Amino acid sequence: METLTNWSSGNPEDLLKQMYADNYPWLENYVRQNSGNDSDAQDVFQESIAAAWLNLRQGRFEGDKAQFNAYLRQICRYKWINQIRSAARSKIIYSDTLLEQEAESDGLEVLKDQLQQSSLLQECFMQLGTKCRQVLRLFYYKKKPLGEIAGSMKKV
Repeated sequence: METLTNWSSGNPEDLLKQMYADNYPWLENYVRQNSGNDSDAQDVFQESIAAAWLNLRQGRFEGDKAQFNAYLRQICRYKWINQIRSAARSKIIYSDTLLEQEAESDGLEVLKDQLQQSSLLQECFMQLGTKCRQVLRLFYYKKKPLGEIAGSMKKV
């Protein structure tokens, strides 16, 4: 199995061309199947390749070429999903006053629902045990890796 460090030790331009050839056609198809176009795919790929490349060069990723391609594709997926979510949140109707008022009242209803869900989530969270709440806080809010959390919980 060829490790990525050996694979990536060659000419960076050739490596980037290979990453593009291995992954861009897949992403273009994925974005088209999920409400996007070629331009969207190009934007997402540029952002994703930059993030993956930076992680590779900073030693945050270790593995072989196939694992790196899977890693890059996962970054692409997350970036596209985030872009779709962001676009859905920022959609505003600008036709006439009545439609704007309907959109505003719908927005208030959505906000009320989100507040109710947040309140319910907080109630449920407080019903959890202390250690469980601590694990969730470390993972979701402090972004600690699970291995580090497991190690710190053994000490408690």
